[in-house]
Amino acid sequence: MKKILTEPLVHFLLIGALLFIIFEIAGSADAGSEKTITISAGDIRMLQGNFARTWQRQPTPEELERLIEEKVRGEIASLEAVALGLDQEDPYIRRRLRMKMEMLVEDLAASVPPTDAELTAYLERNREKFTEDAQIAFSHVFLNADRRRDTLDADIAELFGRLEQAGSNPSLETYGDATMLPRSYPLTPSPLIDRQFGRGFSGQMREMKPGSWQGPVQSSYGLHLVMVAEIKPAYDPPLSAVRVQVERDFMTERRRDMLEKTYQNWAEKYPVAVEFRMEQN
Repeated sequence: MKKILTEPLVHFLLIGALLFIIFEIAGSADAGSEKTITISAGDIRMLQGNFARTWQRQPTPEELERLIEEKVRGEIASLEAVALGLDQEDPYIRRRLRMKMEMLVEDLAASVPPTDAELTAYLERNREKFTEDAQIAFSHVFLNADRRRDTLDADIAELFGRLEQAGSNPSLETYGDATMLPRSYPLTPSPLIDRQFGRGFSGQMREMKPGSWQGPVQSSYGLHLVMVAEIKPAYDPPLSAVRVQVERDFMTERRRDMLEKTYQNWAEKYPVAVEFRMEQN
């Protein structure tokens, strides 16, 4: 029980419940009484700020007076519309009220910064989202297997010999068959390599020892002789390296979870009856 009371989500739900109770009490106390429309200093600063952003200057006293009058009229119209029940069946108003309620819940969820313990636990639960893929730097020579069907084995052996004699920096355009693919790749994530060459291509290269020509390796296009220059293994970064992204994703999850729990609590107050009729064919 003590552990539950220390959970941040429990705190948020309690705050939300207190707010709703206050709103209900305030609403009951005001029912039937006269409404005083108050234009605060903050309201006036907001009016002035909105005017300045639009017109690139401050409003004159006469313009400010008209802005205040418009705001008062807006408040009067809203109160009279509610008194007449015009808000009861208006889907637009309902959507706006729902939006404001959900924003209130989300603001409550965001009001307490996450702890390092919470972020670390989230990172461990979602390691796959933050793991850096293995990267490979390599060069390749393409062989069109269909064109070389009758001489493929001999051509592969001949190419290996030529590439080994050429040393560490051969002009790869003069070897093998023409291709639109780059002949050399810097360190490139495995998923990107597989998107270009076909599934499993990078996996075959990860088994190779860097520094020598090997293969052939099958791709979506044909066969390739490959020389791996460098392999950078997959890497699980610490929290310090990905803190900003982890915190952003954690807060998104917290807001979503709190909103779901809040709706569940609200739903307990309202029995739901759904009437429908099956259409006859």
